[in-house]
Amino acid sequence: MMGRNMHAQLIKQIDKPGGVKLQARIGITDHAYRWYFALNNSEKTALHQSLEALKHLDIQYQRRVALGAFKHIEAVHITDGRRLMASQGLSPLADDIQLAFEQLEAAEFHVPWWETTKRDVAEAWSANKAFNGVKRQQSERLFDAMKVVEWIVQSEDASPAPDIRTLSTMLFYDSKKLEGKSFANLIRRLMLGQLDDDVVNLMDDGSKLLEYFGISKYPMPMRLKASAQLVCRGVVDLSALHYGIGVSPDEVKDIEWLQRPPYLLFIENRASFERYVREIDDAGVVIYTAGFPPRHWLHAIEIIIDKIRTEVPVYHWGDRDVGGYRILAFLAKRLDIDIQPYLMGVDAPVPTQVGDELKEIPVVGLMQAIESARGYPSISALYEDLGRCQDTSLPWIEQEQIAPISPLEKS
Repeated sequence: MMGRNMHAQLIKQIDKPGGVKLQARIGITDHAYRWYFALNNSEKTALHQSLEALKHLDIQYQRRVALGAFKHIEAVHITDGRRLMASQGLSPLADDIQLAFEQLEAAEFHVPWWETTKRDVAEAWSANKAFNGVKRQQSERLFDAMKVVEWIVQSEDASPAPDIRTLSTMLFYDSKKLEGKSFANLIRRLMLGQLDDDVVNLMDDGSKLLEYFGISKYPMPMRLKASAQLVCRGVVDLSALHYGIGVSPDEVKDIEWLQRPPYLLFIENRASFERYVREIDDAGVVIYTAGFPPRHWLHAIEIIIDKIRTEVPVYHWGDRDVGGYRILAFLAKRLDIDIQPYLMGVDAPVPTQVGDELKEIPVVGLMQAIESARGYPSISALYEDLGRCQDTSLPWIEQEQIAPISPLEKS
């Protein structure tokens, strides 16, 4: 074990990214090799013998040693670095880097930013550094992650996504590879520079990002309620369903309105959606967004709202916190419609119970969360309300704590 430690430290001194030093004198000081001087004499003797057995290496012992003192190594002279490494079965770092570069150069992915990423990877690996946590020796891990990125980039919003284990099997012949947390996080890091800021902020780990792209263990049907004819493989009369319907978003082809609805309401939380459709009986369109809606849900939502987007008031009901405000801003920008915050504005009633300790949300954080969508009048008005707020924070409002109320009643 001690011999391997010494060998590794010596090799590190001559094996450089630019090539192997053929000759070198390496001083064995108590600063750099403290562990060596801490060995007992028999351990040092065994280490000396193992070093003396090596070719292409000479040992220089201390010239002046007190009577009875142990003779330590003063320096090691490498006489032929390449042959020394070959004798130990070691591949030079420069050769490994060259091989990794050849593999990197040969790797092709149908991803617009792959060439830029490739240059960044080469720069990191040439300096013997990791790229997004991937070392030069782990190139296959990088390429596997890029396979997933490529699939995401090449897939269309309307295309049904296979469940996570099916896709994992398709890409890797390993049904559970995509469920690995560190692997999913690598995929996220590779995509960070290409994602909308709201997506980056809300999808703070790889698994959440995969779910946004429709890659999950149990794909969830989109829930909505409306008085309309939903066109899928056939026609579904939604007006016959008091509590709404759950439908796979890729099945949504069109929608025909029986009458113009009075409003469109997005609801972030599943429990709040289910309570709303059971307690509120009017002709409003209500769509559950699953928090931050997955990409293929957004495509279906665009189809559903296409004919009413500019004809009816549009609302979003979510938590009054940074996440809820980010979802509001994202929906406005992604759907390109003016969305009014519902029961989550500055003057929203705060539900309280005896003994409750209210969690405070900094106003500046709420303003930052919607700043990117200030081009939409309702969000701009909310931003101005926050700016005029006398308090530095507002109580967090969790929408599940609020009894549903129709925008028709509220207005």
